[in-house]
Amino acid sequence: MPAKTWMITGCSTGFGRALAELLLTRGERVVATARRPETLAELVASHGDRALALPLDITDGDSITAAVAAASDRFGAIDVLVNNAGYGGLGTVEDAPLSEARAMFETNIFGTLAMTKAVLPAMIARRNGQIVMIGSVAGQIGFPALAHYSASKFALAGLTESLAAEVAPLGIAVTLAELGPFATHFTSSMGMTAPSAHYDLGALSVAAGNSQWGAGDDPADGAAALLAALAAPEPPRRLILGQPGLDVVALHEGRRTAERAQWLAVSRLEIP
Repeated sequence: MPAKTWMITGCSTGFGRALAELLLTRGERVVATARRPETLAELVASHGDRALALPLDITDGDSITAAVAAASDRFGAIDVLVNNAGYGGLGTVEDAPLSEARAMFETNIFGTLAMTKAVLPAMIARRNGQIVMIGSVAGQIGFPALAHYSASKFALAGLTESLAAEVAPLGIAVTLAELGPFATHFTSSMGMTAPSAHYDLGALSVAAGNSQWGAGDDPADGAAALLAALAAPEPPRRLILGQPGLDVVALHEGRRTAERAQWLAVSRLEIP
């Protein structure tokens, strides 16, 4: 199978870095991007013309335009866009500042949307392409003290499903990878707003099912699993990655199913 050109946002560390490294070892062409491109020097150094490091701030339209143009000039078509850039923060709905929610959505949603819109016209013209959104199981579950992050990932899930439905007839595959915990610096790099004294975050985490996650899975394993799914003739539209993520989603799906059954008559408007 001929090599493809992959453009990946947020490659300085974490899952995006692991994905870029694996693709390069497999002989693919990779456009690795980060706000600070110097963090990518080691990544691209030994891969010659197959690797290109670019500065990219997905909240800046001019930066997006310049990066997509540079990638296209170097490799021609962008076959796969991986929207990986994003961040989270800890804080309750009551305590975390509204400004933090706005900033998080600016990156996690509006930046991702802007990147997608920048590459989509060329994919539509070719009737070929693939878009990958790196989401989270927090896009299925509103974890306590992660409301802003969860809300952004719920929004990403809705965006992905709508986009996938729209462009599937045009030959473009769209996949949302919903990550459980992985052994990256993602969580440790989160900012935190201290909770008010009336919150017991430990007890809330136990109830939510994510209190025992630990360090998380190896991101290289997650990247390999994702690439296997993306290579399928019909890639999944939503894919949970990692057993801890599967377990916590199953827990909450069970609760939702039970609640739906309990209130089924009311849902049917059969009010006594």
